[in-house]
Amino acid sequence: MEFINHSIYKFLFQKMTNGIVCRLIFHKPLSLSLMNVKELWDGKFAQGLSSLETPDPFFIEMYEQYISKSYPSGGTALDLAAGLGRHSIFLAEHQWKPTAVDISAVAIEKLKETASGVNVHTLIMDIADYDLAPESFDLIILYYHFDRAFFPKIFNALKPGGLFITKQAFSNIPKENAPLQKEELLALVSSLEMISYEERPIKDRGVVEYLGRKI
Repeated sequence: MEFINHSIYKFLFQKMTNGIVCRLIFHKPLSLSLMNVKELWDGKFAQGLSSLETPDPFFIEMYEQYISKSYPSGGTALDLAAGLGRHSIFLAEHQWKPTAVDISAVAIEKLKETASGVNVHTLIMDIADYDLAPESFDLIILYYHFDRAFFPKIFNALKPGGLFITKQAFSNIPKENAPLQKEELLALVSSLEMISYEERPIKDRGVVEYLGRKI
């Protein structure tokens, strides 16, 4: 059986105090088969996640203020861990050519149903297995999926001048093998030109929002 190692983390949903649904992780190492990971997310999306059906406010704000002005005629976009494809569908409606990648077949099927009338290229796979070709995308989106080792691959896949937008949960409590830490994202994206950055602490955790440009 094929196994997936997320350093090694098990992803689960948890409702945060500000109402945001996000992918968080246990700190205790364990192995999950790739099939079990798929089943986990298929089950979550089958239950329904209404908060992930409409574009995130930060994404809309950045699109209106920066992304649309940089690419008035659209461009190529990659939506990683796309889920129901809320951002891919929005982009497709605005002349973009998006590719949505997610491990959940249920999520991708719902995306296709919602995206009727617009063109969104979809792939059902673990994003860790996605072959990111160099300088292929004008915009890359990564929401609530965190893997430190994946960031350099994302930056390499951006075209010169391309944009990277992300929103992540972070922890205020330093722990071994912990998820994203407070202020850590800035170090991970240091090769990019920062356009927008904000952290919003919530008790022992919080949310960080970022938009940057490849220079």
